[in-house]
Amino acid sequence: MHERSAGGLVLRRERDAYAGLIIGRSTPRIWSLPKGHVEPNETIEDAATREVLEETGIEGTIVVKLSDIRYWFYANRMKHSKIVHFFLMRYVRGAPTPLLSEVDEAKWVALDELADVLTHVNERRLIEIAQNIVKEKAPAQLGFRS
Repeated sequence: MHERSAGGLVLRRERDAYAGLIIGRSTPRIWSLPKGHVEPNETIEDAATREVLEETGIEGTIVVKLSDIRYWFYANRMKHSKIVHFFLMRYVRGAPTPLLSEVDEAKWVALDELADVLTHVNERRLIEIAQNIVKEKAPAQLGFRS
């Protein structure tokens, strides 16, 4: 069985620094980027922004594709392949409000601290990609006001 999901790293600019939006689930806490299933006839971009909004209450707009993460897992004794399409997003509006049926917590974390907080190694690699993009581009090139 093959599954497709999409999500993103939403960045908010705070003075001269950036913060990224993450979600927390379970105890002990698992910190990750918001993501979810791509619905039939939905683009991966639309799914990514919809899932971020649904899980966190934050509206973001896509700046650039970060990367895809592919992995295998077992569920109900069946092997599944999964691809998750991740995008770098710019904060538009909203306050972190977790969708309690799926997420326990949603919060902003300084971009330079995110890799230390995220639980999954493959998502930590996405933070490195995002940090390089932020270093190479001026805030205005990412859609932020100076």
